[in-house]
Amino acid sequence: MKSQSDVARFVGSVAAVASSSAPAKDRVEDILDEVSDVLPFVGACITAPPDSLGRSEIVSSRGYSHDLVTHLGSKSFFDEWREMQPPQRGTRLNEALSLEPLPETVVDYVIPAGFGGGVSVPLSTHDDAFGGMHFSTETEDDITDLAHLSLCIIAPTLDNVVACVPRTSVRALLSEREREVLGLVARGDSNAQIAATLYIAQRTVATHVEHILSKLGAANRAHAAVIGLGLGLIPLDQVDKHPESHRPRGQSCRKLSSRPGTAVGPKYAR
Repeated sequence: MKSQSDVARFVGSVAAVASSSAPAKDRVEDILDEVSDVLPFVGACITAPPDSLGRSEIVSSRGYSHDLVTHLGSKSFFDEWREMQPPQRGTRLNEALSLEPLPETVVDYVIPAGFGGGVSVPLSTHDDAFGGMHFSTETEDDITDLAHLSLCIIAPTLDNVVACVPRTSVRALLSEREREVLGLVARGDSNAQIAATLYIAQRTVATHVEHILSKLGAANRAHAAVIGLGLGLIPLDQVDKHPESHRPRGQSCRKLSSRPGTAVGPKYAR
């Protein structure tokens, strides 16, 4: 990309892809193909605006490790990026490297991966919840000013396409078994009690609980229960159905609190 006319041709090609009749997910992939013609990226990730838990669904990714992609969709990354107050033009890696202290993403993911250049452009700046396009290159020189300008111009177009990509349903966050375990966690069952109820090993229950906490971004069992109830993953009546045989002697089952971090059952030792 060497001139403004190149920028115009690129923007026109992206607009043509975006307005095609192809499924939205395919259009996102085709737009990435167009970007690869003007920006020699070695890693790319397109994220949707964050959900109520602050996590962004990954719409597409190329070249990045699983850990980095997971991080780019996490609440911690979005909060970090938002605190940097990215303007409409986004954030370049060389700009992030000048910050004190260095952002967690740069220290833990970008530098270890050996990326020499990078740019992150918000898809929209109309509100506090915005998706983004993130690209990494071998060197900073690979990202020309015209290429960067082109990404900023197509951001609203890509945002409209991303908005058409079907989102993963809330129930799909957890497997059926994990939802069962979460329901029992919410009523205050210990791992031993859950194992007895579901006829599985306690070690298996512990693994399910760890996965649930990770997937929901919960700090502990109580927090997971609060989140699960709020997302409709746990029927409210299930929280009250606590067998007397499962309650410690002299202890009643407490109802779910709406405040994160508040105990919602007899036991919440992780």
